[in-house]
Amino acid sequence: AIENQLAAKKIKRDEDVLEIYLAFEELQECSHNLPRFRNLRFLWLNDNKIREIKFLYNNLSLTELHLQDNELTSITGALQHLTCLQLLFLQNNQLEKLTKVIHELRNMHSLENLNLFHNPIAQEPEYRMYVIHHVPSVRLLDRKEVLKLEVDTGNRAYDQERDAINESIAFGRRSEGPPKLYYPG
Repeated sequence: AIENQLAAKKIKRDEDVLEIYLAFEELQECSHNLPRFRNLRFLWLNDNKIREIKFLYNNLSLTELHLQDNELTSITGALQHLTCLQLLFLQNNQLEKLTKVIHELRNMHSLENLNLFHNPIAQEPEYRMYVIHHVPSVRLLDRKEVLKLEVDTGNRAYDQERDAINESIAFGRRSEGPPKLYYPG
């Protein structure tokens, strides 16, 4: 399928490949040819039967990755190096263990659009707040805008030490309570 696309677009050099569309191909595993496309920016692998992702180790320039509607049960060790990702669609898979999924995504500081709905992890308590807090660059989660209220609630719930410090700041300085000068103890 990759070779057919290259021929159709008359692309002869791997460096010139910026996008590959492999959706609806009934793929159970993906080609080990993908790592050769180091400048790949957009990859559609949606609506296949892929169970594992172990083929993106050289595709560091990816900005969009469509893996929705597959049979993925884990992404551990497969995506964390893709720090340029801005859009990641993983909905309609079988992803479990929210903490492991978020650990994989936590260093993606450019990730703004993330879909994880219709996975077992989306049923975990406080799922949305947990994702918003641990992947703070996300602006659109499961096709819904991330609100400032959700960010603040996530920070209070998951970063209580930072929240306590913020509560103790008054007039740009940290305050330990009222001054002893006016209120002798």
